[in-house]
Amino acid sequence: MIFSEYDARQLAVCKALCEQSFLFFQRFAFKNRENSPFIVNAHHMLIAMVLEAVVRGDYKRLIINMPPGYTKTEMAVIGFVAWILAKFPFAKFIHASYSDKLALTNSAKIREVVLGAEYQRLWPTVLRDDTRAKGEWYTHGRGGLLATTAKGQITGFRAGLMKPGFSGAFIIDDPIKPFDAHSSVMREAINDNYNQTVKSRLAIEDVPVIVIMQRLHEDDLTGFLLQGGSGEQWHHLNLPVLIPEVGQEPPYPSEYTHGIPIPTTLKPGPLWPYKHNAEQIAILQEDPYSYASQYDQRPSPLGGGIIKDHWWRYYDSYDEHNARITLKDGKVVQLTQKIITADTACKTKDVNDFSVFQCWAKGRDGHVYLLDQERGKWEAPDLESNFLLFCERHEYQKRNILLGVRGRYVEDKVSGTGLIQSINRKKGVKWVRGIKRDIDKVSRVMGITPHLARGSVVLPAKTPWLDEYLKEFGKFTPHMTHKHDDQIDPTVDAIHELLIDGSHLNYGSL
Repeated sequence: MIFSEYDARQLAVCKALCEQSFLFFQRFAFKNRENSPFIVNAHHMLIAMVLEAVVRGDYKRLIINMPPGYTKTEMAVIGFVAWILAKFPFAKFIHASYSDKLALTNSAKIREVVLGAEYQRLWPTVLRDDTRAKGEWYTHGRGGLLATTAKGQITGFRAGLMKPGFSGAFIIDDPIKPFDAHSSVMREAINDNYNQTVKSRLAIEDVPVIVIMQRLHEDDLTGFLLQGGSGEQWHHLNLPVLIPEVGQEPPYPSEYTHGIPIPTTLKPGPLWPYKHNAEQIAILQEDPYSYASQYDQRPSPLGGGIIKDHWWRYYDSYDEHNARITLKDGKVVQLTQKIITADTACKTKDVNDFSVFQCWAKGRDGHVYLLDQERGKWEAPDLESNFLLFCERHEYQKRNILLGVRGRYVEDKVSGTGLIQSINRKKGVKWVRGIKRDIDKVSRVMGITPHLARGSVVLPAKTPWLDEYLKEFGKFTPHMTHKHDDQIDPTVDAIHELLIDGSHLNYGSL
């Protein structure tokens, strides 16, 4: 939409339509920012409807649950704030998400819309010179936005104004990331922060709060609020990836004593066929726990073994000289990077865990491959020598192989700490990197299950240690009733580093 081609009457019509209809504005803003059309689906109309109801004052507390990747942030954060500032330049917003980085990115996108040429043509808006930071900015209309983490404290800024009518909102988008959702410590910190910080940052109690997120756990922020955690009543729009047939809808959970379900008339079948059709949804259902929470929006309790045997994929051979994997169907995958992860035991008695070294690689197909493993019980001197020999086996400088190791990771705890310090004194400060595992093991394993269920982790089909490796994963339960899990930690570390892109595997950082 290039406004230079339109006369004053057409501009006035466009402005009026944008101000009257949030969905019309959403399409306008997205097209101008992304130079691409906003693909409208029935669920977008529903989201627009409930957000307009918030502005009218019909909903003071709103929760929207929907699958990841279904434009929740695009609409409920970026588009909504920009729309309101066009209508009410004095409106003030606080936006929180699970990390400062994500919240700041969303803030920058809102500013991009507001400062865009087409927006400025209809609603001339100037940002105050003294507040041009990404995380906190104001307009000359005295409106503005503060972007922050859902876990942090907020001072000096309140959402909305001390006046009747709509004057802004507190918008919480994905307050906790999937990898952290199975940690009770992380969940409780987010939930407690709602009562301790969020409620106190509203100019008056009438200022709306909007929570929009994918479900991740029974006791995530949605579950906490719907079960009365804040003492408030919440209107609740629930959008599963697969809309059930008429008459087969599950009952609204009885434990949601403080939830007011918003009825919908969506057509049975995939929520957004453009994103996921029936066949693709069937694949998502192969990971029942992740599907129930993130896609069906009805998280179920953990029980039984976590890792399913049919999730694993296998390859036939590894050509180390050319850094290539041959899959069972004959397809050849080029490897692009290689790392070593290790878990070290405290003692060598039979009752203690083994020490385990693993070599992993990532392929051009986006999957990760376990290339090699060594497992044993060694005292400190032998532990170091065996680890160095294992590393040397996979270094291209030492042997005629194409791909060398780009990183070595060992848990920085007990025997691992001594190993890291001893080797780095001889090799260099960061030759081995220490891992701080600040989240419990069950939560770490739950964080990698989506990758396993998608077939993104591939094992060698012919190796003597494969049977024990599979048994260990098969016996791993959320109740920690298994005997050994030493092969699990370095596997989780490798997947996190190569697929989830952790900050050097510090699971505790946000």
